[in-house]
This record gives sequence, C-alpha cells and structure tokens, in this order.
Amino acid sequence: MALVKLLLSLAVAVSLAAEPVHALYESSPNVKLLSPANFDRVLSKTSQPTFVEFYAPWCGHCQKLQSEYEQAAKRALGIAKFYAVDCDNESNRGLCARFSVQGFPTIKVFTEKRTKRGNRKSVDYQGERSARAMVGYARSILPNFSKKLSADGLDVFIANSSRLPKAVLLTERAKTSDLWKGLSALFSNQVDFAQISNPEQQTLERFGVTELPTVVAFSAITDPSQFEIYKGEIKYLPLAKFIKNVSTGRKTAESEVPHKKAFMVDRNVKEIASQGDLESLCIEPGNKSPIPVMCIIGVVTLEPEFEESREEHAQAIKTLEYVLRNQRMRGKYAHSGTASSSSSQDINGVDHVDEDDKDEHAQQSEAELSPPFRVAWVNALGTAGQKIRTIFELSDDLPSAVAISPRKSAAAPYVGPFDANSILAWADKCYQGHGMRRFAFDLDIINKKHAHDEL
Repeated sequence: MALVKLLLSLAVAVSLAAEPVHALYESSPNVKLLSPANFDRVLSKTSQPTFVEFYAPWCGHCQKLQSEYEQAAKRALGIAKFYAVDCDNESNRGLCARFSVQGFPTIKVFTEKRTKRGNRKSVDYQGERSARAMVGYARSILPNFSKKLSADGLDVFIANSSRLPKAVLLTERAKTSDLWKGLSALFSNQVDFAQISNPEQQTLERFGVTELPTVVAFSAITDPSQFEIYKGEIKYLPLAKFIKNVSTGRKTAESEVPHKKAFMVDRNVKEIASQGDLESLCIEPGNKSPIPVMCIIGVVTLEPEFEESREEHAQAIKTLEYVLRNQRMRGKYAHSGTASSSSSQDINGVDHVDEDDKDEHAQQSEAELSPPFRVAWVNALGTAGQKIRTIFELSDDLPSAVAISPRKSAAAPYVGPFDANSILAWADKCYQGHGMRRFAFDLDIINKKHAHDEL
C-alpha cells in the first residue's frame, strides 16, 4: 500500500513538472513581449524612456514585480514604454545574453541616446521596484525634442528646419509639460515639435484660436499658410493619433477624436486661476468680514491626462477640505489667538465638539462667530501657480501652501508634511502672527479664467 502511494505521488509530481509555465505578460494590455525578431525595430521607433524587464516565469521575484510593473506601464502611458523579455524561452536566450542578463528580474532602461549604428543605449534600473518609483524615474529622464519659439520665429521654424511635418503647441504654460515632451519623444524621427508660450493676440487671430492650449499642425512642410488645428481632447491617445496623421500627411476627421471635455473639480475648495479668482476668494472676504481673515492657498499639481496626478491632486484637495471644515471659529470680540468651535467633523467625517472651546465662549452666540480662514488651491504648473510660488519664494517640494493676510500685508510659507492636522496647527499659529512677515505683494495674474492648462 505504501508503495502504491509513493508511485502516485511521483506521478503527480512528474505531471505538475511537465505543465508549462506561461509567460507573465501574455495578456497584459500595457506591457508587450519582445523577441529577437522585433526587439531592435520596436525600440528604434521611439525616443521615450523604454523599460525592458528580462525575466523568467518561474522566478518568484519576477512574479512579485509583475503587478507593480503593469501599474507603472499604465500610469506612464504617454511618457514611457514598458516591455518584457522571457529569458526562459529558448529563442530569447541569445537576446538575454546580448544584454548580459545574469539574474532575474533585470530591468534595463533605454534612453534617447543611440550608438553609431542607431541602436538605443541602455542603463540598468537601480531604483525601487514600485510603480511610483519607476514612473518618477521615467519623468526624470524624459527628453524634450520640442523647440521654444517666439511668435516671430514660427515662419522661420517652418521654412528652415528639417523636411518633416511640424506640430506647434500654443500654451499659457512657460515650461514644457510632460505630455508634450512625451509626444515629442514618441515622434522624434517623424515630426518637428515646437512650443510658443503666452502667444500674442496677433498669433491667435492668425490661426483662429480662441482658447489655450491648442496644437497647430503643418503637414505642407514649407508653407505656413497650410495648417490644421487640433480640436480634440488634450489627452495622450487622441493627440498621438492626430500627430500620427500629421506625420503621414493625412487629415484627421472630426469624428476620429473625442471633443474636449473640461476636467471639473467640484469641491468647496475653489481654484485660483486668475486675478479675479484671487480677489474673490482671498481679498474681498477679508474686506467684508467682522474679524481678520487669512487665506490659505494650497499649491498642488494637476495634470488631468495622468491618472497618478489626478489621484495625488484629489488627496491634496481632501486635505485642504478638512482644513476648511475644521477651522476653529473666531468671535468678533475675541483676541486673535482665542478660538471657539461649533460642531465639526474629523477627516473621517465623524462629528465632534470641542467642549473646552464651547465653555470658553458660552456667552457668545453662534451668529457672532466667523470662520477666520479662506482656503483655495492653485495649480503649481499653471501661470498663476508659478507666479505665486515665485512671489512667496515657496520651495520645490509639492504640494505646499502659503498663508496670506491681505489686510495686514503679511504672509508665511508652509514647511512640513502636507497633512490636515499639521496644516491646521500651522494656520492657527499664523493667525496669531507667528511666522508671518510683512510682504508687499501684487499678484498680476493673467486675467483669464481657463480650463486646467494640461499642455
């Protein structure tokens, strides 16, 4: 009987060993498998940062990495490419040896630099093997093939540059966005890219442009009078399709691209995108309030075309909403440092009452209490955000915040972790005058309300 059980166990073991181990990314929508037959051809088509994982299906570390690698590929869509090579496949072993793969998984990142033969150069990825880290690394090495032009230089660019079609971005943003960099790297050998920041009215009228950002394409290589305006959503996939058509000289039918949709942020914490917003959200409330009012401006990033950016922005807005809801109400006759609180909510939405404050101001009616803080946010990547960061000398660590008291011409930058309780404690101290310094500021923001400047 024991012999029979032993033989059955051996048979099961042999059967399991004989089952094939499938490649990890066979059905992945964002990570494609490469082989010697297509490796160089695929990599030569783009200059975007290109991650290639050399792996073995039976490798435990490779299996653990799979989820993060696929998440990174999804989040980095538009700025980087992600591929994989199964080194356990006999036909791929020569390719793995070519790149001196000695352990699994090995991740190589191919940059825009090329050898004399035209093959792309690679470096070993040494960073943390998480989606966030890999996407961050891709952003840090993302090349920019777009030229910065003045309006006067546009005709010269069209006439005197290479014989390739042209794609020109008209935008209010001074710096080149990751989306435009990614597109310029994707089509670096097929289309010439350029950017005109804060174009003059004459330029807008020349192309019939009424809103920014806008992409103007010139397929008729040397004739600037022949152009096409992109009318779709400012997102990677429809833009890439449009520019692909530009590269082949094909007109893009209006039905081929989805219409623009504004990315709406429906929050109590409003956005400052213009001088009018600043005045209505921060300055005017202080003039009308019976108590001194301080405005807290959260400086956060938002690139709606990237899922990771949307998630980080939503979390930052949630933090600012908590600050807005849970500020300690001040009374008309209270000292600046004295506070009173009615029922409020913690960050999980649980009602609570500060009994000490309730007793302290029992004689003051709720109608006499006023909120001392106004809370707003500004996109650090937009014109208003860049202006505010410069004026108040904010650090490059984002998200950040600044407290301003227009009535007293005073301000204080926030330094610390971007969490609600820390910001509330800092804001209370600022309201009492701690850390505030005199500041003669005049925010001369372009007086134009617009959708989020995504390009």
